[in-house]
Amino acid sequence: MRGRMGDWIYYVTLMSFEEVARRVRLPEEIDKKYSSEDLKLGDWIQRKLSPSRTDQIVQYILHQEERFFNALILGIYDGEPKWQEVILEGGGTARNIEAEEEMNEYLSKTFGLLTLSGKESIFAIDGQHRAVAIRKAVEKGSKVQGDEQAVIFISHKPTPEGKIRTRRVFSTLNKYAKPVSESEIIALSEDSNSAIITRRFVDTNSFLKEKVLVIKNRAIHRSNTSHLTNIMVLHDLVSILSTNKSVAGNAVQGYDHASFIAQRLSDDDINKQFRKVESELKEVFEAIPSVKRFLTKGTVDRASAKTSLIFRPIGQNVIFSAYKFLKEHRKGQALLDYLKEDDFNLANPTWKKLFWDETTNEIDTKKSKQKAAILYLVDSLGVKPRRTAKDESDLKGLGLLQD
Repeated sequence: MRGRMGDWIYYVTLMSFEEVARRVRLPEEIDKKYSSEDLKLGDWIQRKLSPSRTDQIVQYILHQEERFFNALILGIYDGEPKWQEVILEGGGTARNIEAEEEMNEYLSKTFGLLTLSGKESIFAIDGQHRAVAIRKAVEKGSKVQGDEQAVIFISHKPTPEGKIRTRRVFSTLNKYAKPVSESEIIALSEDSNSAIITRRFVDTNSFLKEKVLVIKNRAIHRSNTSHLTNIMVLHDLVSILSTNKSVAGNAVQGYDHASFIAQRLSDDDINKQFRKVESELKEVFEAIPSVKRFLTKGTVDRASAKTSLIFRPIGQNVIFSAYKFLKEHRKGQALLDYLKEDDFNLANPTWKKLFWDETTNEIDTKKSKQKAAILYLVDSLGVKPRRTAKDESDLKGLGLLQD
């Protein structure tokens, strides 16, 4: 189909995955100058490729039978593309013949045959990660070669003016395309196991029933007295307990993180992982006297300095990260014993010094503070974690480095 928007003429068609793999290239694969470290900003026409993002899409293509992509927007230059209109004729009655002629004229201008010689240079203006993932998926399995991908061709000219024009299309597409938010992924995804398990806790789990706040950010206001956590933080905890995402720079076991959030497990495996995460959440939460009271009484005073930091997102991330690492080193009970003392709060000088900002009278939630807290906990409870030189410096500066 041939269409027009503004001063762009574009062509909408289908390509098989095999054709996409064979014909669509990255700019640096077409012209070596695009792979040069000396590439001028004026020559850039798209962002750099992210291998991890591409690998996630490959897994999606190979393992999701319900796979579906929106259209790739492809820039095309060189070669000899030819457009041939398809002439449509009809045999209508005298009453509607004029309207039919107008329709046939429109369709004849819109539908046609786009012929490429094979000498064209084709690259993805929008959808480069999908295009490269399709290529890799085709290399791995023949079953996807015949899949068909909708594509939109636009003409690109490798001149200074042409690059400006193509960059404007790229930036416009990304400027006005609103990405799906993390909260929407949690609510809607049927491929992310973290999202599926999190929803199950909110919808069906008696242990956390009505204790999970459904909001679109990680903060829980100090005036909130009735929720233990929120859906965003709970999603974080499911991921921490389920995957091999590193803990404060230290390797841990679990499902591959990238695959776990992109490739749905079998129902049996999801059920098994849900039960594992449920058991670990209960083990930690019920080890803390103040949390145990909360689960019975249903209220908490978040404004008090003596209230456990486990009622705050930063505290939950720190404790469950440390728990994951310590449990793998057979020291999980040491953390539970520590939590039973119920002094993981701002009345404790160590945690006040680490987390309380005297200038703002607010908790300091910087990632560096969370990492320092995890490393300190792990070290003080009997496991020597891997620390970078910066970690050592930060811990010394906070007075938390153990000899």
